[in-house]
Amino acid sequence: MENSYHEIFLAESQEYLNTISQCLVKIEESPHDLESLNEIFRAIHTLKGMSATMGFEKLTQLSHHMEDLLDALRSQKIKANSEIIDTLFSCLDILEALIEGVKAKKKSSVDINPSLEALQKFFAPAVKTDEFTELSLEAAEFSDSEYTLFKEKKAQGKEVYKIKINLNKDCAMKQVRAFLVLTNLERVGEVLKYIPSVEDLKEGRFGFSFIVVLVTKENMEAVQNGLLSITEVSSVEIKSLVESLEKQAAPRAALPSYIKKIQSMRIPVERLDKIMNLMGELAIAKIRLLQIVGHEKYKPLEEVAFAVDRLITALQDEVMQTRLLPISYVLDTFPRITRDLAKGQNKQIELEIIGSEIELDRTILDELGDPLIHLLRNAIDHGIESPAKRKQLKKNQKGKIFIKVVRQKGHISIEVSDDGRGIDFESVAQSAAQKGMISKEEAVALSKNKSGMLNLLTSPGFSTSDKVSEISGRGVGLDVVKLKMEALGGGLDFDSIPEEGTSFFLTLPLTLAIIKAMLVRVRSEIFAVPLMSIRETLKIEEDEIKLIKSFEVIRLREEIIPIIRLDHKLELLDLKINLKDEQEQEEKLSIVIIEYGEKSVGLMVNQVLGEQDIVVKPLGSMVKRIRGIAGATILGDGRVALILDIMTLM
Repeated sequence: MENSYHEIFLAESQEYLNTISQCLVKIEESPHDLESLNEIFRAIHTLKGMSATMGFEKLTQLSHHMEDLLDALRSQKIKANSEIIDTLFSCLDILEALIEGVKAKKKSSVDINPSLEALQKFFAPAVKTDEFTELSLEAAEFSDSEYTLFKEKKAQGKEVYKIKINLNKDCAMKQVRAFLVLTNLERVGEVLKYIPSVEDLKEGRFGFSFIVVLVTKENMEAVQNGLLSITEVSSVEIKSLVESLEKQAAPRAALPSYIKKIQSMRIPVERLDKIMNLMGELAIAKIRLLQIVGHEKYKPLEEVAFAVDRLITALQDEVMQTRLLPISYVLDTFPRITRDLAKGQNKQIELEIIGSEIELDRTILDELGDPLIHLLRNAIDHGIESPAKRKQLKKNQKGKIFIKVVRQKGHISIEVSDDGRGIDFESVAQSAAQKGMISKEEAVALSKNKSGMLNLLTSPGFSTSDKVSEISGRGVGLDVVKLKMEALGGGLDFDSIPEEGTSFFLTLPLTLAIIKAMLVRVRSEIFAVPLMSIRETLKIEEDEIKLIKSFEVIRLREEIIPIIRLDHKLELLDLKINLKDEQEQEEKLSIVIIEYGEKSVGLMVNQVLGEQDIVVKPLGSMVKRIRGIAGATILGDGRVALILDIMTLM
């Protein structure tokens, strides 16, 4: 049970941290955004309560002080400025570090005192203690409605105490000490009444004593001993409210408690993965069943087989949906990253995100963060100019980075663009030539070739930055993006106009578990080609193939498309595949037109077998690094078919 609470705390606290981070960025841009302030206040207040319940004292104390500052901002006692926002961001980082410690189940060594002092300096000095009158436990009065509530708690078998806590006369930060007392009480029960109010206690507007009404299952002695163990608590007076309650009128009927239906629940990732694996095996069994029924003509089984097909397909879709998460899980941190990096380079940058609600497979989301951060860093460091330079170019001094996510057919497209300096192809080619990566002749050709330029920009170790900084200059960046995209079965492309900006385009499948593919036969072997890469299929005569500078091409609707004979290509890759000519060649040649970026290429195969949903099976460690192969699947007849990695083949 304790582990389940631990997991719930970690999951929910991360959501609250993301909310706080996003809203802080909004407040920095619009200090009068009361809605964002209220949202942060609610998040930090809930986080504080959760931390106190779990007994995480540092988290509780820091979130409590952040709550005080946010409350002052919300009530307009203090105006938001860059120093306050920086301090809140710094405290947010400390909260994240503390939660990481909780996650690792280790005692945190993070010192929160500098953060507490930084927060405290934004408040005016507390009012002098001698301005407040001394409180009396006997004189504490309660309204009829409060007494009714106390009686309801008593009827539930709980004890109701009124407690007076006296602090040492030389207590330096009495509001902090009062907070520790309240935290201690909240661990053993529920505080129903504060005298003075909780706001006055937070602000230090009280003498050296205060009164609370506590509902708890603990006995009086245990509560008193717990309070006396707190430093700078001099004495504790505690009395039961039972006698007072008995003198009151008969209690009113308790309000009915309504059981709310569960709308959503958290499922461990490991369990989802197991369900997905079982779903994959079931889908393969379904395909085999349909093939057997179709070939053997078992009429009594046909109706049942098609019903099973329909049900398994529906179940498969539902299971797939459980693996999908909105891409906002990755993009929600980007406003904070942009803000920090821009501030570090003294640049003004606005980030706009469109389509963050679009869903992707969790396994893809796990791998997508790093490539997108690399592109974001490149845009900030290489793309967006300094405010002075932008002013000189008659641009808006605040640069803009744009992330757009769009769902298309069976894949997702992500565009990361900026309105910065763009890429000077000629300058990049010369830089590569100076570093000895290409010859001068190749540099001249590359300066006019976008495809070649992309290959150069994504070469390991290549960087256009003259100096090494925290975020660039080490030649690690676009090569990581390209490798990740290829590993995920996606693609990378770009477009750039000097002095106007650069756009990078990422193409990704919706899921890596079950995908739509075109089955093709190459000699005696069957291969699967992901459908998201295919534009169309066609049949041609042998004499329709022409030669241009030793390259085979065909003419298709006024477009010249190069042809790759897939059997020859696979032999060149030395895949050790048994490509024997055991099947008869069809009269016409089968061509699968593949699109990547703005270009197209035709794959010549022996036969196009048709479209099918396939269950992707990862390759073993001995073969998973083979170029041109992305995975494998099991066909309806039990044969294994390799899935082609189109981007690598091209």
